[in-house]
This record gives sequence, structure tokens and C-alpha cells, in this order.
Amino acid sequence: MAAEPLIAHASLLRAVREHYGLELHTLTFLPAGTAPAYRAEGPQGRWFLKVLPNTPYGLDLLGRVRAEVPLLRTLRETGVLTWVPRLVPTRAGADLASVGEHAAALYEWIDAANLGASWTAAVPELAPLLGRLHAGTAQITARVRDLPVPPEDFGLPFEAGLLADLRSLEGVGPGDHPGLRALRDLLRPHREELGRLLHQARTFQSAARTRPHRFVVCHTDAHGGNVMRDAAGGLWLIDWETARLAPPEHDLWMLHARLSEVLPAYEEARGQRVALDPDVLGFYFTRRVLEDLAVDVRMILRGNTRPEEDEANLAVLERHILPDLARTDERLEKVRRALR
Repeated sequence: MAAEPLIAHASLLRAVREHYGLELHTLTFLPAGTAPAYRAEGPQGRWFLKVLPNTPYGLDLLGRVRAEVPLLRTLRETGVLTWVPRLVPTRAGADLASVGEHAAALYEWIDAANLGASWTAAVPELAPLLGRLHAGTAQITARVRDLPVPPEDFGLPFEAGLLADLRSLEGVGPGDHPGLRALRDLLRPHREELGRLLHQARTFQSAARTRPHRFVVCHTDAHGGNVMRDAAGGLWLIDWETARLAPPEHDLWMLHARLSEVLPAYEEARGQRVALDPDVLGFYFTRRVLEDLAVDVRMILRGNTRPEEDEANLAVLERHILPDLARTDERLEKVRRALR
């Protein structure tokens, strides 16, 4: 969930007119994503505008968005997956435009709705799409040199920073700003659970690094916010900024609620049987929730400059990340039983 950046709508509309030749009249902020985004509308139609702020997080995202462009093009041109976002080039042929000191990407509008809470019901349709993606690895890598994220190394790059941030929260007092105090109070009851989960992640990491893997192209983030259904019933996969080469478990762990049920459809679409490793699935279960938590904690401690940004991160922590953290063991055991 992103907070709207302090960029005047008039500046954004002017940039779109200058770089794309589009006369747009209305911008509607869309807070659901991890990057600031808008629905942009005018007499010529509707577009999706993503803003990449000139911040450490925005600059990191900028590099991944640049790498996403050839991947999306390759997915469509090879026919591996065709219902993916289509970037609109500028009049000069560039992939991105500048808005003052920030960057922006303009996409064709997808007339579809995020699955959200209905995502679990759509997993039987999603599993074959992931199978097709994984089966298309050779076609994709023959044309795309670098995916948005480097190949999987089973690292926990956020661990040291998260531990340091948790220690710093212990010193937060009455004189600190409200966002810090709220973060301290929100996480305090979960400190022991966080320590246990970090230890569990290291254990899974050790197991994953000792085993052979056959990497495939993974989306890595095909949750309900990144899967859309159009009026004809088709599913679209959006937000490919974290795509990478990884074992298939990187995508399949998210299907945990119905994994045993949909695995045959995945295997049929992929064209081969797969033997999933419970420890590798466990690694992705634990790393994902800890990584998400580390991002929001870091933003509140060192990234945000406005109260509404703190509120957005706190809401994600309270509504999504901490509940997921509490259910990790239960979900993982359910997957283990299903695979057995």
C-alpha cells in the first residue's frame, strides 16, 4: 500500500502531454500497490501511470521496472503468456519518462479487476498459467539477458537490517514521532515469534542450499493484488518487477491453500511432473513474511518523511503481514501433509 507522493497532478499531466502526446484531464490515485500509481483519463482513453520517486526505494524499483520491459515484451511475442501489461513508449521511443526529479512509466489500461479476496477460488486457473511460464523458461532466457531480480541465491539480505531496526525500536521513547511509537507498540508482542521465525528461515536456508535445483522463470508475487480478471473471464498477471530465475517453489508456495488439488493442472501445463521440496517451500513461506515486514519497518524508521506514509506502512503490517506471520506454521504444516 503506497502513500500518494507530493507531486502536483498538474505536473504529472503536463509530463504525460510532453512525453506521450496525450491530453489527459483526470488522475485518480491508486493506493493498493507498492509504488505510487494513478488511473489517468482523458478524451483519448484511459492509462495506468506508475511513478517512481527519487528515493532509495524508488530508485531500486526503477532498475527493476527497466528490466521488466523486455520481459513483458518477450512473454507476449513468444506466446508464453499474452495477458500481461503493455508499456507505452514515449514519443522519443524511451521506456520511461521524467517528471521533475522522478521517473514515470505509462501502461495501457487493463480493463479488469484485481482478484483480491477471490484469489483462492481462482487458483485452479492460475496454476496452469504458472506452469506455462515455467515451461517457457528457455524461450524467455534466449531473448532476455537479465530479469528484474538476480537468480535465486537463497539469501536473507534483509536479516541484518531487520535485527538492527528491531533493536533500535527498543530505544523509542515519548519524544519520538508517533509513527515510531506506533511501530514499537505494534511489534512488541511479536518479538519472540519474530526471533523464532528468523531461526526457522535460517534452517530452511541451509537445507535449500545443499540441494540441487533446476531454475525456471518465476513471477514470484502472483497474489490476489497482482492477478486480475477481465470481463471475458480471462486472468492477467501484472507487476513483474520481482521476476527472477528460481526453483518452481518460489511461485508455488503461494498456492498452499489448494496446492495438492491444482498441482496436476500445473504439471500438465508445464509438460512434466515435479517433485516439490517441503524445505524449499518452507524457506519461501518464512522468507516472504520476514522480508515484507523488514520493508515496512525500514520505511517507517528511515524512509518516510510524512505521517500518511507511516500510516500506510502500519496498516499493511497490522492487516496483512502480522496475521500472515501468525499463520506461517499452520500453513506450512498443511502443505507438508498435502505433499505427503
